[in-house]
Amino acid sequence: MTVFARYLAHGDINYGVVEGDTVKQITTSPFEDYEVTDHTHPLDEVKLLAPSVPGKIIAVGLNYRSHLGDRAPLEEPLIFYKTTTSLAGPGDTIVIPKSFDGRVDEEGEVVAIIKDRCKNVPKEEALDHVLGYTCGNDVSARQWQRGDGQWWRAKSSDTFSPAGPFMVTGLDPSDMMLRARVNGEEVQAETTAMFLFDLPTVISHVSKTITLEPGDMIFTGTPGEPAELKDGDVCEVEVKGVGVLSNPVVREA
Repeated sequence: MTVFARYLAHGDINYGVVEGDTVKQITTSPFEDYEVTDHTHPLDEVKLLAPSVPGKIIAVGLNYRSHLGDRAPLEEPLIFYKTTTSLAGPGDTIVIPKSFDGRVDEEGEVVAIIKDRCKNVPKEEALDHVLGYTCGNDVSARQWQRGDGQWWRAKSSDTFSPAGPFMVTGLDPSDMMLRARVNGEEVQAETTAMFLFDLPTVISHVSKTITLEPGDMIFTGTPGEPAELKDGDVCEVEVKGVGVLSNPVVREA
């Protein structure tokens, strides 16, 4: 298991390997051959960023039975895009647009980060193309989601895709515990063992038509009934083995 961080320190953005309370800078990105340097920082003295720079963010809808409500399970994964401009990092503010006056929900999710360029991936080889996992929050403006013909602004408003704090290798995506909290109160808790479509199925399905590339993120779906986010809230998404992604919420003035 390796814990990677992408961080800002002294005006420069770098990747590093996290060891305890410090991060050791590496010579390039984790998606390339790298070496660990002796340049270190205490974690509390750097600004953690989203753990990769994805060319695309892919998300899976309705992937837990507990999130279906009275809807029947789908026969294949429901895939949609979230824009890269919606990406936010640990501690970044989730901004509810002033043009929206309805309900905005958190959606805690496990996020897989693709390791290399791949296409037409067999299911049994799919996890070979995952570098690591992180926490994600598929923030959703419900009235826009229901009323628009597409989910473009409901799911991709600026700051609506927080991810972090780290990217961790060597985890088992078939049984990862996911929890979400709003203002310290637990609002979601479920394991990825309850996926309707497991990660290898999703990767294989997507890669039949879309080339996946290093750093691409796959938001794997949310369980249960997500909670509403309001101005002044703090939302946390925790994935066992990864850490806690925490973001404050503000309504745009």
